[in-house]
Amino acid sequence: MDEQFALTLFRVVAGTATLAFFGGWALRRIRYLIALTRAARPNPARSLLANLRRTLRRSLVNILGNRRLLKWTLPGVAHFWVMWAFFVLQTTLLEAVGELYVGPSFQLPLLGSIAVGGVTAYDVLGFLQDTFGLLSLTGIAIFAGIRFAQDPNRRGRDSRFAGSNLDQGWWVLGAEVLVVWTLWVAHGARFAKGYAPTEAAFVSNLFGRALEGIDPLTLEWIGAVNLVVHLAIVGAFLVFTLHSKHLHILTIAFQELSRDPDREKALGKLQTEHIDLEAMDEDTVLGAGQIEHLTFDRFLDLQTCTECGRCQSQCPAWTTGKPLSPKMLIMDLRDHMFAKGPYLTGQRGPEDGVDILGMMLVGDQPGQEDAVIDYDVLWSCTTCGACVEECPVDIQHVDTIVDLRRYKAMMESSFPPEAGAMLRNLENSGDPWGVGQAKREEWTQPLDFDIPVARPGEPLADDVEYLFWVGCAGAVDDRSKKITQSTARLLHEAGVKFAILGSGETCTGDPARRLGMEYLFQAMAKQNVETLNAVGADKRKIVAWCPHCFNTIRNEYPDFDGHYTVLHHSEVLAQLIADGRLEATTPVDAKVTYHDPCYLGRHNEVYSAPRQVVDAVPGIEPTEMHRCRSNGFCCGAGGARMWMEESIGKRVNVERVDEALSLDPDLISTACPFCTTMLSDAVAQKVQEGSLAEGKVEVLDISEVLERGRMLPLVAQGVAGAAPAPGTAEVDA
Repeated sequence: MDEQFALTLFRVVAGTATLAFFGGWALRRIRYLIALTRAARPNPARSLLANLRRTLRRSLVNILGNRRLLKWTLPGVAHFWVMWAFFVLQTTLLEAVGELYVGPSFQLPLLGSIAVGGVTAYDVLGFLQDTFGLLSLTGIAIFAGIRFAQDPNRRGRDSRFAGSNLDQGWWVLGAEVLVVWTLWVAHGARFAKGYAPTEAAFVSNLFGRALEGIDPLTLEWIGAVNLVVHLAIVGAFLVFTLHSKHLHILTIAFQELSRDPDREKALGKLQTEHIDLEAMDEDTVLGAGQIEHLTFDRFLDLQTCTECGRCQSQCPAWTTGKPLSPKMLIMDLRDHMFAKGPYLTGQRGPEDGVDILGMMLVGDQPGQEDAVIDYDVLWSCTTCGACVEECPVDIQHVDTIVDLRRYKAMMESSFPPEAGAMLRNLENSGDPWGVGQAKREEWTQPLDFDIPVARPGEPLADDVEYLFWVGCAGAVDDRSKKITQSTARLLHEAGVKFAILGSGETCTGDPARRLGMEYLFQAMAKQNVETLNAVGADKRKIVAWCPHCFNTIRNEYPDFDGHYTVLHHSEVLAQLIADGRLEATTPVDAKVTYHDPCYLGRHNEVYSAPRQVVDAVPGIEPTEMHRCRSNGFCCGAGGARMWMEESIGKRVNVERVDEALSLDPDLISTACPFCTTMLSDAVAQKVQEGSLAEGKVEVLDISEVLERGRMLPLVAQGVAGAAPAPGTAEVDA
């Protein structure tokens, strides 16, 4: 047999067999993944085609621009290089397939004939191919270094890779190196044989020079064997990708297009599925009690997780020694989805899957073996959103956790028992403390001015600019009432006309919703929307000082036809300062650090206004904690955790106060009633333990800090032991 014919026969047959084998395998897996995703519940609100025009631009920016990845500069840049190398080097696959059937003389059509100033399109392509090949190897080296530095065998749970499939990561890095290396060998062989389409492929040319002088036939065999090996590596890499955490390479586009078109990230509002009791039957499922109860966009989330561990590294529960890792929760759900997949897609009958099909999605008690997600994992979440903020692929961790909670709370009445009192109080009294509507106006009694009370059906006076939503804590909690009074005084002194709902106000339902009691939340939301519309709040601005109320009314009430302009008190106070209507003139010699409330900061991106209020006080020395703004650390009260016991690991609020105390501040300021309570409790614990002198550090709301700079009577500022100024009433303790 002629040697050249044998060479061609080997190249074509072996190459075709390689493409057919791996291509068929990959196609079968893709068909299965599509069928599996279709087995999830539909979600018309997240239809890819319906929202395409609204989500396409953002998806392109996130994917092609690596916007979220680049928040972590070094790994972000490394990923950017590797990803764009992946795109650019797809052109080499076209060259490889062409060489497979045409021979080493194959060139991509037209590129050699298109030229500007003597530089052909092939010159540009060849240069880019080799440049990105080098950049990809640099990125791979960076990833390898990060993996060594973050080795969980050495760092334990402090490593963001703890719990990840480490071997898969190393296999992929190795495969990527082999893809680039065999590519350069293939191009080098073509160069040595005189078939190189461009001299601009500088690395390929170096390989070519190294191969010069080899017998031509031997060189052709080297090129042919290397070509088949290159295609086999690429094919194996594709199949491995479809079966591993690197599936995100193929699912990320669909996952990004399924995001909420009205939100830049999965924070702020929770997705609403309206509950109609009259339409419910015995087959109705509320929340997610089985993996197939999740919607298709959540299935895409599970398939897209890269196990990078950014979410885990920022999670307050994981950081303080609790069992919840957002990454591992998604991984466990993903693994269960794939284990149950053959039964969901009809490939296997139910009689074959007794163990898998009989598993609970969430356990009813800690350590339950037949549960996918442990009880303590689910209920450790504070819904702070740090996981979503850090996730480079915008996985909806919080929405998924709340969906799991909804099933446990509404379908099985399974939730931490101490939270039951909060739910009963909401139902019976309209607030989590059970104080009742009748006492919601008591906080106004120490004030030396009257506040109009809006009554349903009675139109507000034309000069009323704001409806002040006081919130449950601000109306009934003793510590929070002082902050409400400070805010009211500042608004009054600035000449702002505002009214309150008084006894007509009830809880927004946020604690019930985050606990999973969605039906109770929806009932309270509808009641509040009716009340707000009846007093004309849709024609005014609403100011709320509780970020949870602020978030709920602003972002979640529109799902119940409640469309309002809602501002946080920090935004209103900052604007009044900017307008010259509020001015602090008395220096306050204090070092202050500001704690970002999660539902004001991450969930609604209000970062500057609270700092502007504090910074307006002369003498203040502001200092930032390491974890601040979008990287802020939770106080531990969100996700209805305010009403649950915290018995595992270190208390979240203590962890946060430890960080604040490392700056040696005089004041810790914040802008949330829950944060104020949690931080104050942690400071009190430090005093009780003897590690902090009593009175050395105070926790104040930003409105209280501003008041201290306005020369108000000491008693009005809440300073213990101060006598009331003539004609002023004492502040209600």
